[in-house]
Parts: sequence; C-alpha cells; structure tokens
Amino acid sequence: MPSENAARPAVLMVCDYSLRYLGGAQTAFIRQAQALAGEGVRVVVLAPDADALTSDGITTVSPPKRGTIPVLDLPLLGRARDLEPLVAATIRRHGVGAVVLHSEFAVAAAAIDVARQLGIPSLHTVHTFFWRAPAALAPFAPVVSRVHRSLTGIRNGGRFTGSHPLNNSLRTMTLRVAERADIVLSPSKHQAVALRDAGAGRVEAFSNVAQPLRVAPAPEGEPLRLLWVARFAPEKRVDVAIDAMRLVVERLGEGRVHLDVAGGTHRPVPGVTFHGPVPGERVGELMDAADAALITSLGFDNQPMVALEAFAHGRPVIVSDPVLAREFGDAALGTPSPDAEGLADLIIRLAADRSLLAAPREAAVAYASERVAAAHVARLLELAASV
Repeated sequence: MPSENAARPAVLMVCDYSLRYLGGAQTAFIRQAQALAGEGVRVVVLAPDADALTSDGITTVSPPKRGTIPVLDLPLLGRARDLEPLVAATIRRHGVGAVVLHSEFAVAAAAIDVARQLGIPSLHTVHTFFWRAPAALAPFAPVVSRVHRSLTGIRNGGRFTGSHPLNNSLRTMTLRVAERADIVLSPSKHQAVALRDAGAGRVEAFSNVAQPLRVAPAPEGEPLRLLWVARFAPEKRVDVAIDAMRLVVERLGEGRVHLDVAGGTHRPVPGVTFHGPVPGERVGELMDAADAALITSLGFDNQPMVALEAFAHGRPVIVSDPVLAREFGDAALGTPSPDAEGLADLIIRLAADRSLLAAPREAAVAYASERVAAAHVARLLELAASV
C-alpha cells in the first residue's frame, strides 16, 4: 500500500541553468528543492546536470545537452517544442501537481505550456528582471531576441522599453515567459512592482528560502571584519568594495578593518584577503567570523542570496543600493552614497562605533526567521493551490 506521502502530488522544479555551477539562481533553486523535500513534499527536479543534486527525497531528471550557448554559458537543450514530451512524461510518471520554474528559456517555456495543457498550476520565480548589459553591446539586441524566440517558440507578448535595446531585449525575454505562468514569484517587493508595471500578470512577492538559523556570537575587538561574496561580474561591483578599503586604510591605517573576498584571484590590496573559489561551508565560516556582509551592486539585484546567508548567521548587510536598503529594512545599513567614498565613510563609522551593528543584527535574525523552510513551503503550496 503506498505511503501517504507517495499519494500526494509532487512538485516539479524546472531550471535551464546547469546545477553544477552555483550562481544565485541555482542556489535559490536548490535550497527551495531541499526545503520542499525536508517538509515531506515529493520533489522532481528537471534541469541540466540535475544529478549534481543528491539530497534525499528529490528525484532528478536531466535533459540531454546539445552544447552551450557562448557568452551566456547556458546549456543548449533544444527548442521548447522538442522538450515538451520529456516534460509531459515526467509530470505523468511522478504524479506532479504543480510546476515551479526558475529560468526563462526552453525548458521553462516547455514546462509552462505542458502545465497549461494538463491543467496544473505553473509558478515562475524571476531572479532578475533587472538584466543589464553594456550599452556598447546594444547592436546585439536583435540576435538575443531571435535566439530566445527560437528556443522558446514565444513570438508575441509584452515588450519592455525602458532602457537601451539590449537591456530591453533581455527584460522582454523574462517578461514574455512570466506572462504565460499562472503566478509570477518575485523574491523582492521592488522587483514585484517592476514586473507588475511591465504587465507580467499576477505577481506575488515571495522570498527565497533562508537556511536554518546558525547565529554565531558577534566578533569582538579589532579589526572590524567584513565579507564580500558574489559572482565576479561587473554588475556586482567588487571594485567598489576594494576601492573603499583603500580609502579606509589611507584614513585609519592597517589593522582596523579587514575585508574577506570569497572568490577571485589575489590582488595586493592592503586590508583585503582574496580567498579564491570557496565551497558553501567555507562561506559559512567566513560569515561567522565577519561583523557584516557587503553587497555593492547597484540597480541590478533582486534578493541576493548572500543577504539571506548573512541573516541566517545573524549578520547584517551593508548595501550600496538604496532600493536594497529599503527592501531589507533594519537588517541593512545603507551607504550615504553608492560609490566607494560612501562605502568607506560608513565602514569608518562602524569601525569607530561597533554598537551601530547591534540593532541590525537583531533585525537580520528576525528577517531570516520569517523565511525558514517550514514557512516558505507552506506559503508556496498555498499559492499553488490558489490557482
């Protein structure tokens, strides 16, 4: 006789990105899958290199790869219409009752179409509607639009027009997939507003899942320790953090403030240690040793996963983006200006008065507590049932 859990509908989680590379979207995707499984929900993951996810209670299905799209480093899986039979067979075989998507390409488009045909809800998590590319690459906008149409089969829908041509094409790409889902999930409130304004349909602000709380005691004594963790991409602006540290050392001397950078290659910058690529557990150790985490992006991030990581460890975030400062409320300390000078000014204030971090630490724990697995899964299932 089947168990009660086996009789419940499963959740199919879909992603076009390889799960062997852990960017922010993949990290959010994996943590959500693990949260669902941990709460007794049957989970089926359909994604390139899905076998990299070995958690208990998760069944994995990997579509065959046909190559990689250059520059984007996106696995090439064929066109949506060619993937629909695999999606349909997976849904039927595993008794799927809801589909949750975390990307905007062929597999995601196929999953939305099949879900509609089979009468089950589709929920599309948008990790960034704030795609940003250099204006110099604007002539490539028609190529991006053509490739996306070819992969997804989506040839009409809303169009984003608020930026230069390539940004418009990238954001239109996200918008047109979002329009076809039953519910669009935005991990942040500010992105939810942007998606609604663009015409994405039913958009719900719904945070990524936070890790279980692992609050470590606050560091004592000098130096003030800060941590920067992100992809080494231009939009993450690691150079703002490095330039700010140069200013801090010029004004305070060495030994008062130290910045750990998870990733990158060594550069001879006073007061900064580059750790190179580090596994997740090492990031946790660096977070425990830090007073706060830095997020130096501006106008790009939705809900950076490093913020949830910091909050789960009882660490506030220092943010250059005033929109993110409002998003995280008292758990964030916003810089007076988004440049290196503004970041340096705030760091110097914190080095002089560590008590300024006490209230943000408490707010960080409260923020994470409201987004742990049980609450996240309950709300996700409630949203799926509302369709």
